[in-house]
Amino acid sequence: MSQNVLMIVNPKAGKAKSKKYIENILINLKNCGCNVNLEITTPERNATKIIEEHKLKDEKLIVWGGDGTLNETLRGLKKSNQDAEIAFIPKGTTNDFGHSLKVSFDELAVSKNINNYKVKEIDMGTIDGLPFNYVVSFGLFSKASFSTSRKWKNRIGKAAYYLNGSKEVFKKIKQHKIKLILKDKTIEDEFIYGSISNSKYMGGFPVYRKQNVSLDDGEFEVLLAKKPKNFFSTILVVIKILTGNLNDEHITFFKTSELKVQFPYEMDLSVDGEYGGKKKEFEIKLDEKKTKYLVP
Repeated sequence: MSQNVLMIVNPKAGKAKSKKYIENILINLKNCGCNVNLEITTPERNATKIIEEHKLKDEKLIVWGGDGTLNETLRGLKKSNQDAEIAFIPKGTTNDFGHSLKVSFDELAVSKNINNYKVKEIDMGTIDGLPFNYVVSFGLFSKASFSTSRKWKNRIGKAAYYLNGSKEVFKKIKQHKIKLILKDKTIEDEFIYGSISNSKYMGGFPVYRKQNVSLDDGEFEVLLAKKPKNFFSTILVVIKILTGNLNDEHITFFKTSELKVQFPYEMDLSVDGEYGGKKKEFEIKLDEKKTKYLVP
């Protein structure tokens, strides 16, 4: 029995090598009994618009791209009130969600084995009603995720983020007065960094390697960092976060299913590694539906 597949490809993702593999992927999918509709994203027509234009009915989705392309896909499904099983081929720079989901990084693996993949349902978060796949962050290092040039990302990969982000450590690090409103309490303090996530990796690092993090437990992981008294202590806190050692008086970690975040002024947000706009406040909740991923 044939299977209809919509394949969305971001040709600029990662090192922009999709052309090398597309022909073989299409051959493999045909051999698996798939009828494939191939769509290539452009700046004017991203994955969100492509999904909105299609009437998905019993179709599988294959997404070739980074975490940002996956975010666009989820927003397209949400906005058009559609549902689909997603096979993700992670070809971004850090591929945090791909690592957390434990999908194959072999470009041809999905096309060879799609009929043998199983469905795994994952929590999907929303920020002010719009889906995000794995992280919303603000403060220190957050801008590096969306301000690093694609030229350098394609040229040297993750190192481009690290070089861009490291500049912030040598500037005057700003603390931000942040208010977090939870179901049972309110946290109000000054922090240099904050993130709300559903991932074991952030920025290419195993931030939650020592924590019990599950992608389908109905909770987000919240991480906040305060500014130590001196430069070397700040470096130590950064290293602890990046290596997953969160036992420090300057680091706050907890889990929650929903929260509101308020700032005294507009802050730049990073959403799934892309620019999430400026916000003075936002609300994080779980979406009613879980996202269906096809995994080995």
